[in-house]
Amino acid sequence: MLRALIAIAAVFSLSLMIGAPAKADPAAGSWSDNHQLCNSSSCVRAGNIVRLWQAIIWADDLSGSVGTSFIDGEFGSNTAAKTRTWQDVMNIGVDGSVGPQTWGEAYGAVNRNTGYDTSTQTGYFYYGYNRTFALRKQNSNGVWTFLNPRTGSWTGTSH
Repeated sequence: MLRALIAIAAVFSLSLMIGAPAKADPAAGSWSDNHQLCNSSSCVRAGNIVRLWQAIIWADDLSGSVGTSFIDGEFGSNTAAKTRTWQDVMNIGVDGSVGPQTWGEAYGAVNRNTGYDTSTQTGYFYYGYNRTFALRKQNSNGVWTFLNPRTGSWTGTSH
């Protein structure tokens, strides 16, 4: 019995020492302070914020070769390569990661669409070169959601 109590106490103590997971910050405001996306351990590499970025690449695909299956939420080598192509076409620094300059350039293609406006949300569209998708921004906190082209459902932008 004593051993069981000691084991339980040890597990409980260990659980207190393990930190909480990092806050899943969503895209907010004008995107300039969004977390950096890339395929190294120093960046965000997965989640809905990556899906938002992949939807932008999908919308701007000039070749028509990027399908919705590309929007998988994983920032791997394929997303890095397509990001470099996107940056080259936009004539901004080409590094294959999505930092403030890249986020800012993408935000420039977001346009208001009052058809999605409500008392709680403001509606927008991302107008790509080839395709378009809808976005909404919460009026209370500036947090964005988007209509995921792969799933057809409204998706948050956290990671």
